[in-house]
Amino acid sequence: MGLAGLGKSENSPNPTSLFLVHSECFSHQFCGSNLVFVLDQFFSNTLSFLSKLPSTLTVRLIMNWDHLAEESSQKLFASWLQLLSPAVPLTLAGQHRPGHQPIEASSFTTGAFNICCTVTFEDGFRVVVRFPILGRSRFRTEKTRDEVSVMNFLSRQTQVPVPIVLGAGRWGCGPYVVTTFIEGTLLSKQLKDPSVGLSDLERAYQGMAEVMLELSKPTFPSIGALEFESGKWQVTKRPMTLSMNELVRVGNLPPAIFTRKIFPTAAEYFEELATQQLLHVQYQRNDAVKRHDARKTREPGPFHLWCDDFCPSNVLVSESDLTITGVIDWEFTYVAPTEFTCTAPWWLPFERPEAWESDLNDFLARYTPRLQFFLKILRACEDRQMQNGTLTDSQRLSDRMARSLDCGLFWFCLATRRSFMFDDIYWTFLDEKHFGRLNSLDDRLSLLSQDELDGLDGFVRMKMQQVVEKRLDEHLTFDELVDL
Repeated sequence: MGLAGLGKSENSPNPTSLFLVHSECFSHQFCGSNLVFVLDQFFSNTLSFLSKLPSTLTVRLIMNWDHLAEESSQKLFASWLQLLSPAVPLTLAGQHRPGHQPIEASSFTTGAFNICCTVTFEDGFRVVVRFPILGRSRFRTEKTRDEVSVMNFLSRQTQVPVPIVLGAGRWGCGPYVVTTFIEGTLLSKQLKDPSVGLSDLERAYQGMAEVMLELSKPTFPSIGALEFESGKWQVTKRPMTLSMNELVRVGNLPPAIFTRKIFPTAAEYFEELATQQLLHVQYQRNDAVKRHDARKTREPGPFHLWCDDFCPSNVLVSESDLTITGVIDWEFTYVAPTEFTCTAPWWLPFERPEAWESDLNDFLARYTPRLQFFLKILRACEDRQMQNGTLTDSQRLSDRMARSLDCGLFWFCLATRRSFMFDDIYWTFLDEKHFGRLNSLDDRLSLLSQDELDGLDGFVRMKMQQVVEKRLDEHLTFDELVDL
């Protein structure tokens, strides 16, 4: 079977059999003793509200990007780009390598959230100057500080190959980072080559598996962003996530609406993610979540590093044998619930979730054989590391990842992190599993309190009026966005 054959298995399991949430799937050894509680709380308090609206209306409120917000982001990018001259990276690179002369700057390369330039010095040494893009990155100062901290931690405390941070700061129009240059080509580009076979895929998966295992080894007592403070690495501030960036960028939520606290338990963090889902559809804070319930069952960690954007498009490899030479773009990396680390990787088809089939059952049939292939490779990596003493049996991920698809944790975690996919995941896999068979909307309306019922009609009218108005709320001025 060639690479193209993975995902076209005639023996793929019936998707409907994969999402029965059995309590034995969520043992303490798997993902934490209170995950069933977290699921019940998340769905009962948050998803029940969203499920009261007709699915066609919910799609319009949740799934689609606000195209006016997207257009505004692109206009901000265009205006900001005019201020970024080729001389800027030369100047900044020289500031962080004193005694050497930068002599050449490459053309700018634009990514999803950053624009980069490679600067060469007189002795041949090369650095990369990265600028978070105004408009596409909505918390540029905070995410840059977080990324610098994470790269410093990874380079000093793990075996993950990352660029070395030479310096960071601000120029006239925002933050920047200067790092060492790493040779290599993007793994995602290499895997698009039609000549890539299973042996190449196996090497690629092996490298990715080793990075995932390395990320899972450090543990921390709280959920949030990592900083070096008081002589040690610790969680000191809120996690900055890809979902938060996208909710502001193309959902037009005001940046100040998100909490700034760290989270001592997984239950409290999942509560926050539930609140963000409500903010997405309601555009206001929701008080329906029963916070006192979250404290009844506490799970104080340990927690693990998680990167929202770890995928082949951010991995550099050698062209000859696909050996990983570096992993880049650590901006949305934070200490997260163990459940995230325990779930099957979303990137196995080498596509972002937004590019998956509109019918998620079709995606699942394609994904399952890829997962089986990856898990075989991951188990071999785990065996080798256990033999050389760098991994313990309790640190294995493969069995927990396999169970995550069977019991629904994969979809649960994906829904919490991908707000614009939430609707499809919920209606396809989760609604009837948690609230029973859906015969009519009355089945869901009966779950609402009287206060929620009283406010529902007005809420729907407000959202439909916003569709008609086609108006974008402006939360910050251009200067305020530059400073953010």
